[in-house]
Amino acid sequence: MQVVQRALEVPTETPLFAGGKDVFGRPPMCRACHLVVNSLNARLVPALMIIKAKEDRRRGRTDSASRRVEYGLYETTIEQYVASACTTQDLWHMKDVRKNCQTIMEAHEDEVLGAYSRWVKKGAPEAAGSGGAWSWNWEVCYKATQSCGEELAMHALAEFDDDGSGAAERKYRSEPVPSTGTKQGGLLQVVAGSFYDVMVKDDAVDTLAYTAFPNKGDGEFHGSLLPALVKVAELFDGDPATRGTLAVGMVDAENNDVPPPYGTGTKAPTLCLYPAGNKGWPRYISDMNDGRLSVYDVLYFVMNTGSRGTSAAARDLMSSLPADVLHHKAWDHDDL
Repeated sequence: MQVVQRALEVPTETPLFAGGKDVFGRPPMCRACHLVVNSLNARLVPALMIIKAKEDRRRGRTDSASRRVEYGLYETTIEQYVASACTTQDLWHMKDVRKNCQTIMEAHEDEVLGAYSRWVKKGAPEAAGSGGAWSWNWEVCYKATQSCGEELAMHALAEFDDDGSGAAERKYRSEPVPSTGTKQGGLLQVVAGSFYDVMVKDDAVDTLAYTAFPNKGDGEFHGSLLPALVKVAELFDGDPATRGTLAVGMVDAENNDVPPPYGTGTKAPTLCLYPAGNKGWPRYISDMNDGRLSVYDVLYFVMNTGSRGTSAAARDLMSSLPADVLHHKAWDHDDL
């Protein structure tokens, strides 16, 4: 990335961005749950695996004792570690995390115990993201405690490892958060600090996110693509029947680092749609064609990736707009 702005210098306990959330869009309770589960897993899971190894060896024998399953030993171990989850050394120095951990455990300790017990009874499957089918984030931070919203809970815990406040000391850059609805170049202005709130949070609206590199190379890519995106935004906003169903925003990736799970870390422009009702599964256009996308190309992408209503609206536009609007080629103009 070419343009470097002031890095965000923050202490461990302070959210990197405004609104009380961290760079991933996690509220404090969700971040605390992730840290607590990681801490528990670092200590409890190895202890449970030792018990499991002994059980596996016992089942390999043929005597009567081999048929005994020591679930009581599992439960005792789980209760011991969960009871002390908020007082471990790795969490104790983080006052806010410790308090949120205590709030979670006071309300949901039995549910957390149940999540670890289910994991044992399922045979200790590997975590999602490593070839397995078990998600600690989903099972504990969503189903058991409701500490994280569904979109955040759909991601593997490893995706949240570097939030810029820990040992990795990664600094995520963000331009100042603009006022709601501010437009830049005809599209909603999105920065790293507002990406989650503008593009992901509202589950009722399809959002089309353009990660731009306006000054990369000769700027032809950006100059070619921007008019088509602006026109699509105007088409949806201009009809009362579709107004408010599709938001089209642009984040300047030369000045903003949108962290995972929503940022891609890419150094090339991307176009991504977050469909209403399924924001946890964004869809990326497979071929950006060097930015040479027409209004038709963008509408076709929306039609095939958007929610039902937005998809139908894009289909109607494709069938009703004149050819000179649908297939306008901005890159043919000399003023780019």
